[in-house]
Amino acid sequence: MGNKVTVRDVAAAAGVSPATASRVLSGYPSVNPEMARRVTEASTRLGYSANVFARALRTRRTDTVGMVVPSIGNPYFVGAVEAVEGVLSGSGRSLILCDSRDSVATEAARVSLLLNRMVDGLVVIPVSAEESAPALRAAAAQSRVVQLDRIAEGARTDFVGADDYDGVHQCIDHLRDRGCRTIAYIGARPTTSTAAQRLRAFEELTRGDGGTDAPVYLGEFSAGWGAEAARHLLEAGPLPDAIVCGADVIAVSVLTALRGAGVEVPVQVKVVSYDDSGLGLLTVPRLTSVRQPLDVMAQEAIRLLDTHPEDGAYPPRKSIFAPQLVIRDSTGLT
Repeated sequence: MGNKVTVRDVAAAAGVSPATASRVLSGYPSVNPEMARRVTEASTRLGYSANVFARALRTRRTDTVGMVVPSIGNPYFVGAVEAVEGVLSGSGRSLILCDSRDSVATEAARVSLLLNRMVDGLVVIPVSAEESAPALRAAAAQSRVVQLDRIAEGARTDFVGADDYDGVHQCIDHLRDRGCRTIAYIGARPTTSTAAQRLRAFEELTRGDGGTDAPVYLGEFSAGWGAEAARHLLEAGPLPDAIVCGADVIAVSVLTALRGAGVEVPVQVKVVSYDDSGLGLLTVPRLTSVRQPLDVMAQEAIRLLDTHPEDGAYPPRKSIFAPQLVIRDSTGLT
């Protein structure tokens, strides 16, 4: 076996100082682009391999961030992962992703696994508003933790999310502008902060609306629940003027069920949803949905990780961003 390639070897091949080569290979962004290119090419040509764990012991950094999401099968969470990974890659860092599979126990195990990997911090979309708190609180005592999109208040960590009340308010205002008098809601049980806030907003905004009591169907954020809830709604009759869905994964199945029953959307029933995950561009008709600014939220989440006070003794910070209703065919473009 040949001698191991060192940073000095890479520096000599690239025609730069060992200090500059070390900075490039450690992922520091503030290096002359031309020098960075030469070092990168030289390291590839020579087969240089950094000892990440040895460097971590020296610098107390691994340049990695762990992320735990409830389900990688949900396109909205995929969008959140892509946004966070994009921010990290822009600063030479990497993301280690774990799927908690909507299980509090699995979530706690994944958080522990990432901490053992010596990540520099954690971005977590918690499974439960209450049951996720103990594991996240314990993690925050060891590392930097930011909750994204959903919050478990008892965890006492920084949080970045969107204003769910405002998002639902935009939905209701839009439907009323379209002349809708009776509006139903199909969402998830309020075990997560997003489900609870969207439900509360809907009930408050439709209370005493001059029509019959707004029907509410609660299950989970899944396509299966969307199909089941739509079946209940169709059987209950008569149909409402509009349906607000708590997430795109629900709305896609609702649209499919309505179409299968011969109900014209948006002529007979208008449908609006939440997340604008990209699924709504594939439906017939295309789905009106609330878009959350994931790119901005991801940037803020990493900013909070990077500015975490060393002693950890500070009040948790919250950054809330405004969502935007994107109007498409399912509620009528005119």
